[in-house]
Order: sequence, then structure tokens, then C-alpha cells
Amino acid sequence: MRFTIFSAVLLALGCAEDNSPDALSLHSREIELPQVYPPVREVTPAQLIADPEYTGGTPGGAVYGATELGRTRQAQTAVNLASLIQERFYSAGPTHILRIVKELNDRVLGLDTDPSSHPCLTAAPAPWTFVLPGQRMTVQLQCLQEFGAAGSAGAGWLAFGFERASAADAGPTQASEGNDFYLILGQEAGNGGAYHIEGATGNVEGWIAVADKNVPLNSQALMHLVTDKAAGTLELALGGAAVGFCSAHLKTSRDHLFVTGRTNAPPPPGSPMAGQYCDAPRGGCYATAALTTDLGESSPSCASVRPSAFAIATDLDASTDTGANVTPAEIWRYFSQRPTGVAAF
Repeated sequence: MRFTIFSAVLLALGCAEDNSPDALSLHSREIELPQVYPPVREVTPAQLIADPEYTGGTPGGAVYGATELGRTRQAQTAVNLASLIQERFYSAGPTHILRIVKELNDRVLGLDTDPSSHPCLTAAPAPWTFVLPGQRMTVQLQCLQEFGAAGSAGAGWLAFGFERASAADAGPTQASEGNDFYLILGQEAGNGGAYHIEGATGNVEGWIAVADKNVPLNSQALMHLVTDKAAGTLELALGGAAVGFCSAHLKTSRDHLFVTGRTNAPPPPGSPMAGQYCDAPRGGCYATAALTTDLGESSPSCASVRPSAFAIATDLDASTDTGANVTPAEIWRYFSQRPTGVAAF
């Protein structure tokens, strides 16, 4: 429900035009919580986004629907990597990255951030560590809000906190002052994520799980996201099943995209089947204005976004090969445990 208590308070204040000292004092105590969606959207090339809800216009680039993608796989050995990324991660569906972070963003924007109503906003942060492929990510949490009926499929929690707590009477805390912010979303069934927003730069690092332990044949994916506002780049590593890729690693600039990975496809006739079938690793360079044309892995156009420029050190691999670090049936576990030692919001 979008009209939360916080929204209703703002609406009431705006309609009444209450400029009394008490009203202004109430407003001054609100703590500004940084947002995830704006910095992610800012560095995402508009031509890569196939969902017009997130571009304000019509779909851009070449979008493969499920039927067309199936025909393409039958007609050629190697499906276009950039178009598959667009179809799976920037179109409507369970792994639509912008939808995931926008819905999280909207949930945070609806919170009442007055410390007099929620003392946890000025509490000392409690550390909580996630063990992820190639990384241990420690977040600092001050508040935890549960949602959904206990035991229901949609029940879960939102938790967040600043690196440094502010005093209750010190006025609003601004992440732009260099105070890092952490945000996690979890559900017992599996969907969730953990995000770190740098206070000094506004850059986002996020880990996202799209998973459901109760429906293991649905899309299951683990994604690692990093933005760089100054460079204008977005980087994503992922591994999963039923998402078009067993493994992928991509980086975008304002006008180019480099993708390397292994697509997930039906095995060739007569091949033994043990787990999901993954095509051979390959890569490609694409202008975001022409996603159907592979310029080649060695194209100088992608010098700033090819693997030598990757900031994410560990690839995610959900194949059945030795050394794979993501098990699709276990992705739901990453964000399914409710943090302890965090005050209720």
C-alpha cells in the first residue's frame, strides 16, 4: 500500500500548510535515507531497457519474446548475448533488475523517518555478515521492519542502517555527508538482497537473489551489481537457472555494452543430461544503440568495459562444472535468515 503513515503525514502537512514551529520541528527531525533506484537507473543505458515504464517511452533495442527466443535458438547455435540480457534482465519478468530495485526504493520512501517515533533510527548499528561467492559482505543495521502475515509466502523483513548513528537531537543524517548506508530485504522463501550505498559517491553495490524454495523450477538467480557514477558504468555478474544464462558478466558505459558468459539452452540431440545444459563460454561487444550487432570481443569500442576493466573480481557460475560457485536450488538461502540483534522499526 503506497499511502503509508509517512505519506499521509506529508500530505496532511502540505494540505494544511502548517508552518508552525512544532510542524517545522517535526520535519527537521526526519532522517534522509539514501535511495537505491536513482543511481542504478542513472548509469543504465536507456537503449538497453526494454520496459517502457522505466524509460518513459517505447521499448528500445531488439527485444526477444519467449516464442521468438525459442525460434532463434532453433535457427542458430549462438543466440545474441546483448539481446538475451535485455530480454531477461531489462524486460518484464522475475529478474527485471530495475523493477526489483524500484520496488525496494518505493518501500523505503514510504517509511516514517522521525526518530521520535522510531528510536532505532539513532541506535548504534549492529553488524550482520552475508557469506557470498567470493565475498563476505558485512552490513550495518539499525532498524528492522517485518511485513506480511507470519508464515505466509510473502512474509519477510526490511532492515537498514547507517555506518555511523546520529544523535537524536543532532538534526537529520545525510548520507551525502560521507555516511555509508546499508539496506537488506529478506524472505524465508528466498527473494531478497543486500545493498551498500557509499555516502561520499552515491555508488551502489548490491547482491540480489531471485529465488523461491517452494517452486524450484521457476527462475532462480544470484546477481552482483556495482555502479560507478563518475565513470557512468554499471557492472553485473550473475549465475542461475531458467534465466537464459548459467553464467554472465557484463559492464555498460553510456554507449557500449560488453557481455561474457554461458547461455542456458536445451542440450544438443543425443547429449547426456545431468543438471542444466550450458553453452560454451563466449563474449561480445555491442553499441547500446545497435544491440543486435556484435562488434567482436576485441573491438576497441569496448576498451573501457571489457573484462580487464571489471570491478567485480568473482564471476558467478551456476553450471555443473567443477569450480561452479552457485547452486540454483540453494540460492534461496542467501537472504532467508532474519538478522538478529537489530531493533524493531
